[in-house]
Amino acid sequence: MEQKQNQLFLAITQNPSLLGLIQGFAKQANCTVDIAATGAQGFKSIIAGRPDLVFLDIAVKDIDALSWLGILREMREGKDLSVIAAGEKFGAEETARFFELGADDCILFRHCDPREFSARIRATLRRHTPAAERVIPALTLGPVELDSSRHRCLVAGKEVVLRPREFELLEMLMRKAGRVLNRPYLLECVWGMASSANTRAVDVTVSRLRRALGPKAAAWVESVDKFGYRFSDPGSMAR
Repeated sequence: MEQKQNQLFLAITQNPSLLGLIQGFAKQANCTVDIAATGAQGFKSIIAGRPDLVFLDIAVKDIDALSWLGILREMREGKDLSVIAAGEKFGAEETARFFELGADDCILFRHCDPREFSARIRATLRRHTPAAERVIPALTLGPVELDSSRHRCLVAGKEVVLRPREFELLEMLMRKAGRVLNRPYLLECVWGMASSANTRAVDVTVSRLRRALGPKAAAWVESVDKFGYRFSDPGSMAR
């Protein structure tokens, strides 16, 4: 599916290098970029006109970037908003916290190749394609029902709210139920990251997914030591 044109990006940054990467992609993709110099201005821009994607410079001056993202996810306008955290460097724990708070991606932009930068933006935007534009068969394994076209997840008939990344990870695991999927494979397919990326994104998102699905989810989303994760059909386990 081709990316829609005339999408609106919000760049919360004062860094000319990051802004140059964003504007370079936007020009190529015929998108518009709004700029907010501070986190406070970013909130105002989001409320005034909801962007399709937010770039959050983790060095934003007026507020801690993690705190900003946490506040955003509590806002009605920001619960499902696509957010890419961008920084000149990330510590492993810091990266994990951004993913825990719902960042769609974390990009080291200092030496980032523009082609990789563009590919990761496109991957994030694809994950947030409106449901009306996608026709994907629903999945049912035991009590777990996943309807990608409506972005709905039901467990024993009760709706479970999943963030976009959690939803896509669950879909990948369910479509390949019974198979062990290693972390490099999941990073490439779900996050659009290079398989060599040093990140805890997969483990953090699996942990969030299990909490969302409920107390029995650890048996469904299995950890396979030294390999990765596997979705075991809850229906077959009960028989």
